Amino acid sequence: MKFRQKRSTTLDLALALQRELIGRTGSWEPNFLPRPVTPETAPFLDGLRSWARTVGSGLPAFLAAARQPEDLIALVDDDRLRPGTELVTTALTAAAPTLAEALPRFEEVRKQATAEINDFLPPERYLAPLCAALGTNETERTLDLHLVPLAPAPPATGFLIDAGKATGVYVDCRRFRGSTLADAVLTMLGWAQLKSGAVPDGHLSTELVRRLPGSSPYQRRLRVLLTKILVEMTAGHLVRAVDFAHRPCADVLGTKWRYARLYSVAERHWPRYLDGDVDRAEALTLMAADLAAHSPRWFVDSVDPSSLAADFYLLEWLTAAGDRTARTRLFRWLPHLCAELAGHLDNVIGNELGHYERARTHHHPQELADFITEINQGDSRVTWQRLRREMGHGRALQLATEAFAGPGVEFGGEAWAPVAAMVRRYVRHELPDRVFVDQCFTLEHNNGSLFDKYHDTTTMREVLDAQAATDLDTLLTHASAEVRELWQAQRLDSAEGHPMWLGSRPAAPAEVRTDPSGWSATGLHANAPGTVGCGDRSDRGAFAPLSDPLRDSPVRIRRTPARRPFSSSLRTYRSLAAVLHTELGDIHLELRPDESPYTADNFVGLATGSRTWTDPLTGATGEGGFYDGTVFHRRVPGFVVQGGDRLGTGQGSAGYRIPDEIHPDRSFERPFQLAMANLGRDSTGSQFFITLAPAPHLNGQYTIFGEVADDRSKDAVGAIASSPTAVRLDHVTILTT
Repeated sequence: MKFRQKRSTTLDLALALQRELIGRTGSWEPNFLPRPVTPETAPFLDGLRSWARTVGSGLPAFLAAARQPEDLIALVDDDRLRPGTELVTTALTAAAPTLAEALPRFEEVRKQATAEINDFLPPERYLAPLCAALGTNETERTLDLHLVPLAPAPPATGFLIDAGKATGVYVDCRRFRGSTLADAVLTMLGWAQLKSGAVPDGHLSTELVRRLPGSSPYQRRLRVLLTKILVEMTAGHLVRAVDFAHRPCADVLGTKWRYARLYSVAERHWPRYLDGDVDRAEALTLMAADLAAHSPRWFVDSVDPSSLAADFYLLEWLTAAGDRTARTRLFRWLPHLCAELAGHLDNVIGNELGHYERARTHHHPQELADFITEINQGDSRVTWQRLRREMGHGRALQLATEAFAGPGVEFGGEAWAPVAAMVRRYVRHELPDRVFVDQCFTLEHNNGSLFDKYHDTTTMREVLDAQAATDLDTLLTHASAEVRELWQAQRLDSAEGHPMWLGSRPAAPAEVRTDPSGWSATGLHANAPGTVGCGDRSDRGAFAPLSDPLRDSPVRIRRTPARRPFSSSLRTYRSLAAVLHTELGDIHLELRPDESPYTADNFVGLATGSRTWTDPLTGATGEGGFYDGTVFHRRVPGFVVQGGDRLGTGQGSAGYRIPDEIHPDRSFERPFQLAMANLGRDSTGSQFFITLAPAPHLNGQYTIFGEVADDRSKDAVGAIASSPTAVRLDHVTILTT
């Protein structure tokens, strides 16, 4: 299967709009449509949902064939797609003028990407080995490849579908660059090959079903994930043949970390086939043999870092008590645990550094500004690996720490600064292994455990609280079966029934050296169920291949609870009102501190200057009321007026973000509602808006914390909305009890 590069303005606009509405990875990515979006733009999401009922997860191919949004209706040949197309056309027509101004700024990026793809992926280089690895035929079929500058992420890639078949793919060339772009394109071509319809002898799906039979949810899920891993490994291998320094997407984008146990099995055997050391059939047979050793659930379920923590802390206790077996297990496991945790954090640090694309770097030292600018060229996880290699680990991690503690504060970076500093001390040999592991488990970021991106951290706080309270019984409930057995043996040997009773500690044994051969038996990726560091508390028998009691149950979906970082200090009010003194009249507001206490307190603090804020114009700490002298920078008659940005562009804030407080009983069904603007979930800052008409498309997205109090004030809001120029807000008066 070959590809030909194509380009479609309508597809560019549609993907950019989809990214604006649902596909940006957070408030840190640039946005091009003002938020909240207008009622004319909102139907786009309903159109996508309507399409999905027929097309599935891709987009209709006719989207790329339309010269302009107005042409879409004429291209629809399936009546099931017509209602959605009408909604998409309406929304695209409304958003196109604004987005069309943003897209040209990425033209050089697209040109460079076009040249890189031609250089990395001539058909004679990838087609035969890709088809051989996947067991598909080399066909004359050609897919359209669209390198687009703005696509919803994740995954920033997707298919164009016509009559149930993929006729094209799109890849975000702004996010994926160089060898990573080639890797992403090959991965998409691999999936298209597998789903092309023809299933010849040796097709990867057929081979996996034959070697890994079964129809239970976990068995099916195992085959799907293994297929994903093998496709990504193959793509990464083919790109590395051209660029030896390439770090495969399966590593930097997360598959390796998300499915650690399954990935380790594939990593043992599939690269040997790709390198020509064994044939394909033997590699698949060896993988199937490894996977048959345990239940499919073992390879599909998430790693539980709280079990790793419980094992670590209990082995430390037993080692301190003089248990030689525990000491041996701890010292053999520790280097591999350190490597696992350091690799995980290195990947996540690279991901978090991508949160500062909006940062105003001119307020910071030049080296730091250049670092932040560079790290956000493409996917930050990929760029981070390159910069760390070029700068050296110590210097790169120092700049990462400064980025988190400086411009990153606005987006929660203060929680990541100590993490980057800790990793830097470790790689500089300033932290012993055991201290490093303890800090990995105990340090937290904005939402909790450092490992919540890829692993199930639901019970991590319970384990940490138990460790802090010396609640050994709770630690034991989370530990692996082997550690529980070691603990029980120590209890039986202790005269007082507890290994740490006063005066019972034997002399410490001689230092135990790490066994270099212990990696295959003690590393997290390879550990069997029930052993130290396996990342699960279940007994060994729970993952027996044929007797797993949960083998036929629905696949357990990892759900990471998010702890929203509300301020620890809060002033509460029995009643609260405000007056916005503008050059077109006063606006009296009734606020609702009972329904949105943090939002109300934040507004009062900014209005009065009692809360510390950063001036986006200077980067310095502001003085007085934040809103004094600002303007209503956005004025849309019949929809909204918006203010609260000292930059006057809609891109500024007070230097921090607070979570949303969306009350279930409040909606935008009535006009003249006062709400806080945001750039995505939990990214409220200083900007606020007032609606002039019912706006139900905004429901559930913004914190409503008040409304306009009287008719005269409503007239003033209407006058501001109709003003052809920005309207000044002189100051805000707060009336409170």
